[in-house]
Amino acid sequence: MATEEKEPLRFVTDRMLGKLSTWLRILGHDTVYAAEIKGKSVGGEEDEDKALVAFAEHEARILLTRDKNLASSASNKGAQCVQIKTEDVMEQLKELLLHNVNINLEPVPARCSECNARIRKVEEGEEEILKEKSYVPTSMVGKCDFWVCEGCGRIYWEGSHWRDMRERLRQLR
Repeated sequence: MATEEKEPLRFVTDRMLGKLSTWLRILGHDTVYAAEIKGKSVGGEEDEDKALVAFAEHEARILLTRDKNLASSASNKGAQCVQIKTEDVMEQLKELLLHNVNINLEPVPARCSECNARIRKVEEGEEEILKEKSYVPTSMVGKCDFWVCEGCGRIYWEGSHWRDMRERLRQLR
């Protein structure tokens, strides 16, 4: 499925693709994970499948699933869908590329990897919010950029984990 650069790609993923959801968010893609969709019917997998397809259609998102039946149902209803066959997240990203889904392969400080909300740069004078989080390396404050999630308040920065992610992604190219 070829995509145009005009609109950024937006995804919805089933419950079997939680790690892929996180990686797509790290890469700057608006990605909703199945467990985060509110208002779905209580009952069973079939109800959640219907909710995922309806959500993908309504929001003009590409549905990513490992479930063959869900992929078939989505395609029959005209929703954009890619059935992922592998279990390893790097292989899943590679599969998207093989399906001509033009995903970004560079980490982008745009989305929270936890909740999918937008993140924004921490401005000068806001350093106190960094000190509130025990996991933020205070020795880095003032030496690098930090971002804060507008939804859950999580703090991000380009540490050694960014280098590790970039190296893993470089191997996909």
